[in-house]
Amino acid sequence: MIDWTFDKSRRLTELVCDPERYSESQIAKIMTDEFGEEFSRDSVHNKILRLNVRSLLDRPIPDRMPYYTAHKDIIEGVEDELEKVLELKHNQMYLEIPKENLKILHLGDPHIPFQNDDQIQIAMNRNASADVVVTTEVIDCYSISRFNKNLSVPFEVEIDNAVRYLEALSENFPLVIVTSGNHDKRIDKAFMKGVPPSLLWLVKGSILKLLAKPFPNVIVSETPVLQINDAVFAHAEFFSKVDLKAAMNVRSFLVEWKDTLDLRDFRLVIESHTHMLGAAYRSGNLKVMESGCLCKVPDYSVMGFYSKPQTNGYIVIVQKNGVTDFNLTREFVFPTEKYAPNPTGVRFEI
Repeated sequence: MIDWTFDKSRRLTELVCDPERYSESQIAKIMTDEFGEEFSRDSVHNKILRLNVRSLLDRPIPDRMPYYTAHKDIIEGVEDELEKVLELKHNQMYLEIPKENLKILHLGDPHIPFQNDDQIQIAMNRNASADVVVTTEVIDCYSISRFNKNLSVPFEVEIDNAVRYLEALSENFPLVIVTSGNHDKRIDKAFMKGVPPSLLWLVKGSILKLLAKPFPNVIVSETPVLQINDAVFAHAEFFSKVDLKAAMNVRSFLVEWKDTLDLRDFRLVIESHTHMLGAAYRSGNLKVMESGCLCKVPDYSVMGFYSKPQTNGYIVIVQKNGVTDFNLTREFVFPTEKYAPNPTGVRFEI
């Protein structure tokens, strides 16, 4: 059995991505020659499957680019700093990561099982060097919501897909932070309705936190606001059809509540939840952004007749010694997401 060290995994990835488009048999021969041990075509094939961001719905996606299994060189470089933040205290809203150059990838609102696998894959591949991933509204909880719906999705499918998503992030980035969203809370509400109060201690926090427990570098913030150095990530339930209005409202709220929430001075505010993407400066030295989303168009967005068409995309934040570099911090937008009657792509009962 091949011991897939980081060097071997990285070399395999390079060969798969090579413009020469080597076959798996050719890759096996090249690696056998380079590493002095026997690589079979099957061992290469199985590892490529493992390296790929698996479809969270167990369906193949053509032309998928593989990614590194772990950035161990990065992890070793920031090990001491990251060890300090691997456990967020209950209701803790400020997190300091003292690193000279810190890259944060923000993946907003995948809304599993409506997640757009291809866009998540692209965001991960293009930002494989990110030190930290911040993601929010991981799971939609569509199956246990109370509103009318066109589709029937088993709850266990949502849970399983959410775990796979966290696993993919955990394997590829040194630190993953999940912030609380309004949809995530539906799990806890459903759980509390069905479990006697005397047994709630078994959870010790949110159900999402329990799902993340197998992954030591994934931490779940149980608050809708989390500040990393001078950047604040929020998932407030403000909504407006006016671009960036929700982000401006969050900014005003944070200014007023900064001391009460034990936050520090901040220069960047990123609001999720709205599924709109954009950025603007406020008062010269403060930037507000809305993070878009990484999901297909849920049927309830169309049926409700109250929201604007969503904008899919993600945000990359670059900080130098704890200070956000506005020149390098920017949003990335995907083409307009088209609505489809079965937006999850899963076969379900209709």
